[in-house]
Amino acid sequence: MTLPKVSIHIIAYNQESFIEEAIDSALAQDYPNLEVVIADDCSSDRTPAILLDYQRRYPGRVIAVLGDQNLGVSGNSNRGLKACTGDLIAFMGGDDVLLPGKAAAQADWFSQRPQRLLCAHQVEVFYDDGSRLPHPLSRRLRNGRGAEEIIRHQPFGATSVMVRADRIPPHGFRTELPMVSDNMMWIEVLREDGEFGCVPGTLARYRRHSANVSRDHFTYLADVERHFDILDREYPMFRDAVRYARLRRLHYDVGMALLARGNKNDARRQFRHVLREEPQFVKAWIRLAQTYL
Repeated sequence: MTLPKVSIHIIAYNQESFIEEAIDSALAQDYPNLEVVIADDCSSDRTPAILLDYQRRYPGRVIAVLGDQNLGVSGNSNRGLKACTGDLIAFMGGDDVLLPGKAAAQADWFSQRPQRLLCAHQVEVFYDDGSRLPHPLSRRLRNGRGAEEIIRHQPFGATSVMVRADRIPPHGFRTELPMVSDNMMWIEVLREDGEFGCVPGTLARYRRHSANVSRDHFTYLADVERHFDILDREYPMFRDAVRYARLRRLHYDVGMALLARGNKNDARRQFRHVLREEPQFVKAWIRLAQTYL
């Protein structure tokens, strides 16, 4: 039986310090029918030269896609996506690390049922400067059907996700979402009927460092709000899940960020908004009380 082809899709931008470790971890996967596609977003450091060297050394197995203009994360992701020829596509950043067995475990999970469209696993977060000890990314990994759980809880890190290529929407990643287009992609892959689930074990490492895109917290949350607006407009069947997520992942999270910065008045307004909509949200009551202390 022919194994399904797996594409490991890597995006890179000025990551000469990390990209070799990322590519080596992908090439080390013990899965025979595999390609590694790396899309570079017009880097100004040595990243393009490193990619071309890997392509020369691993012909047909490593595909370097070099951009002639900077498109941002979502545009560059689509650049790489077009070069992927796998039946299954796994995603990672050029500063992340895959652990042994990931590709084989996820491909086996997909082989058990054709309705399975998205597979994830636990990811370890580690800090490049050693400021914190490594820890799991997800508090609770989930299994289910349809996109509602993804909208409500965003349970998976992008580095853990593998999807069936034939369920990726024609537009690919949403370029109007510069920071959360990956989560929107998982929603559009699953829609109302797709199964998602997890394989056991920690099978990747996510690196935290000063250049992480998501470190700009308020810009990130603005992008989250835009993706909720798209869901409200284009996927009305998920309206209840979006309402839930707006309160918890947007207003509550904004309140927490403001509270952490000492801006108690604005944080108080966010927690009050949450409690007007969900008066039984106990954590919001606790945080509201903290704004008065």
